[in-house]
Amino acid sequence: MELNEKFFRNYKELIIVAVVLIAVIFLSYQPISNMIKKTKNTIDEHNGQILKVNEAKEQVSNLEKAKNLLIDKQNKLKPIFEQKGSPEDSIASFGGMFEDIVDYIKINNLMLRSIEYSINPIDDLLYAQFPLLYNVCRVNLMAVGTYSQFEAFLNDIYVYPYFIDISQVEISPYQSDKKYLLANISITLYSKKQKAATAI
Repeated sequence: MELNEKFFRNYKELIIVAVVLIAVIFLSYQPISNMIKKTKNTIDEHNGQILKVNEAKEQVSNLEKAKNLLIDKQNKLKPIFEQKGSPEDSIASFGGMFEDIVDYIKINNLMLRSIEYSINPIDDLLYAQFPLLYNVCRVNLMAVGTYSQFEAFLNDIYVYPYFIDISQVEISPYQSDKKYLLANISITLYSKKQKAATAI
């Protein structure tokens, strides 16, 4: 008993410091633990944001690559028509292209039954991807002629100096005279928008 009292007297201050230190550690464990969790959550959120930013950068990079690939492909193929000083988003932006198609019909002695056009159709892939760069005019025509006349017409379209797309050709026998054919042809014309043409 005397030994315990003597020990306590001799080490009283040290024991009190140890008890206080243990109490401080015990009481500060929860706030430190919460701070560590909060810091970890902040780091996780930050890493998540970095991941999202990197994904967005990759998407932008892929779109830029697709645009450059399209421009390279376009440059290797035929050029897209560029009409100087024409209004945006109108038939005038295609210059004489529309009239050229009609002239090819006349030159090849096809009988034109109907012709319609639509500007910037939303289902066109090029316009859907790059609406600020290009105007699109889809020409739907119905004509009557012989096989050789249609062949000559399509050859003229094929060697046309600017990039155009023959989207659809449907041919059926002409009911009134079986030696003739009735064709529904869809041709898509493209032109650079003026702002895009000056920027490229």
